[in-house]
Amino acid sequence: MPLPLDFYLITDLHHYSHSLGISGEAFEKKDMREQLCLAETGAIIDAYIDKILEDKNTNIVLVAGDVSNNGAMESHLELIPKLRRFKEAGKRVFLITATHDYYVEGNSVGDPVKLVGDREYPATRTRREQLIELYREFGLDEAVAFHSQSHSYCVKLQEGYRLLCLNDDGDRSFCGYSEDQMQWILSQIEDAKAAGDYIFVMTHHPTLPPMPLYPVISNGDMLGDWDRTTTVLADAGIELAFTGHAHMHNIGLKITEKGNRYYDVNTSALVGYPSNMRKVRIDDEKIEIHSLSVDSFDWDMKGLTVDEYTKRHFSSMINQILDAAADDFEYFADLAESFSMRHEQSYKLRKPITFVGKGLRRWTLGSAGRLLGVSKKIDPSVKDLVARDIILELIQNAFRGNEPYYPDTPLYIAVSAIIDRISKPLSHFKKTRDAVSLLQALKLSFYNQGPDDYEFVIERKKG
Repeated sequence: MPLPLDFYLITDLHHYSHSLGISGEAFEKKDMREQLCLAETGAIIDAYIDKILEDKNTNIVLVAGDVSNNGAMESHLELIPKLRRFKEAGKRVFLITATHDYYVEGNSVGDPVKLVGDREYPATRTRREQLIELYREFGLDEAVAFHSQSHSYCVKLQEGYRLLCLNDDGDRSFCGYSEDQMQWILSQIEDAKAAGDYIFVMTHHPTLPPMPLYPVISNGDMLGDWDRTTTVLADAGIELAFTGHAHMHNIGLKITEKGNRYYDVNTSALVGYPSNMRKVRIDDEKIEIHSLSVDSFDWDMKGLTVDEYTKRHFSSMINQILDAAADDFEYFADLAESFSMRHEQSYKLRKPITFVGKGLRRWTLGSAGRLLGVSKKIDPSVKDLVARDIILELIQNAFRGNEPYYPDTPLYIAVSAIIDRISKPLSHFKKTRDAVSLLQALKLSFYNQGPDDYEFVIERKKG
């Protein structure tokens, strides 16, 4: 029987070099559009490295992609010495890169720039092919197999355990796995089975929806062909995948028609809200998944905790989006990309978004209930809640995980009644069916529909 496997997982470091500019009008404009704490990335990363290094008994660290902000070489070259601190302490790092880590023409995440005063200047672009050599020492040098086209690799972490490090950045029009890559993946699973090794996956894009609303507004930010792919993986013997990209803290579960379980452990961005990492132990009987944060980082945090500090930055971004939905739709479409809602999806829903954006400021649950004839469903304890405040909390809860408003709570009952009343007439018209899907997904996003997102134990299947 193999010894238990212990490791940490961090994702979405989005390291931003201070040499690219952290003051002035141009930076402030960029920072306002970021849900992440941009200038603080280096300090936050250092704090997490310090915390992991305190653990002398856990010697494996996984890094699940988007390690730089927009593929500036300046950011990569600053991050690499930070990661080498793990190796200097005797720890092993296994890293994948993703779409924020390199630049190609038409890159949806933008050209890397240096910000000076109110001006932008070109930063040094990182090409995708450069990433292999930049980060080779963090995993690829230990690979037992390598898929050169995708930059994916397989490693043996210790006796009895293998990890598939799967790059899914593709050509950016499809962030998923090619047929050739899928065949390689399946062959690695078979090799692991033949050796008696437990094998699991790390990939960047979420392979299961981290919230019901996510595939409705942002299906392009899921793993390409995610539903079919996860079924194939689960039925081939994969039950556990670690993902990032969504910046949400979530654990999702799928059970295939053949009865096979598949868990997607999606982890929040290290440098955003909520700021977390995972600590995992796998043994012959169970998989223990824990969530950890740091107490502080080397920055003027204005007397706030890490959670309060990152939440304040995050909430500021959401408030801008809510204001823009009502008053400046072009700006809304621009900002919404930071939350994985693409321009074309925004414009497709422009009328309902603008209508709702304006209404959110004045509607309370009580007034909406009276207008729609569902007052009996509005409990007095929630009737004075303003719709805008509810949406703000909903988004914060979705990113934080363990969303609390289950179907038996007064808030859910009220919101459900209002959404169903609005959806009923809209469902009869083809042009408004997208809006109905959006509303129904919004309703389902009020509560956690899967396992506990922070502390969870998976009982291993026998045989």
